[in-house]
Amino acid sequence: ALALWWEAGTEGERWRERLAAPPAEPPAWGLADRPPEHPPGFDPRARRCPGTVRRALAALAGLSPGPHLPWLAEHRGLLEELAGAPLAMAGVAAAACRDLGLAPAQGELLHLLLRLPGAAAHALEQSRTGWRGYPFFPGAVRVTGGDSKQGSRGR
Repeated sequence: ALALWWEAGTEGERWRERLAAPPAEPPAWGLADRPPEHPPGFDPRARRCPGTVRRALAALAGLSPGPHLPWLAEHRGLLEELAGAPLAMAGVAAAACRDLGLAPAQGELLHLLLRLPGAAAHALEQSRTGWRGYPFFPGAVRVTGGDSKQGSRGR
């Protein structure tokens, strides 16, 4: 998402071009044989932009030392329409990193570091029930292979 902010900035037409077509070069982390599943910074599984994302964007846009967060707050609806998906927190974080002057690699690293405590807390909570006790969509996932006692039964 940060690379997109560096490329498009606050230029609406550039956003239109970038969101209409996937990047010419594949991402550095692989998957060169298939296009991206969705534009970075947007959530194709969400029905609408979550309240936490909207509130974070509004708060940060008011505090931002740069132009990107205020621009995103003003043009969120247009970008969501162009992306075909609601804005995600990663998109807000990318705009914030851009306003702070971070290069894409620096912003990605900061974003990962700031998300780590939440992931660690989730891992600790989940460790009590194990990976088979995933709390969402009970019965929707069937585990096959692996441990013959439990692997083919799933939970």
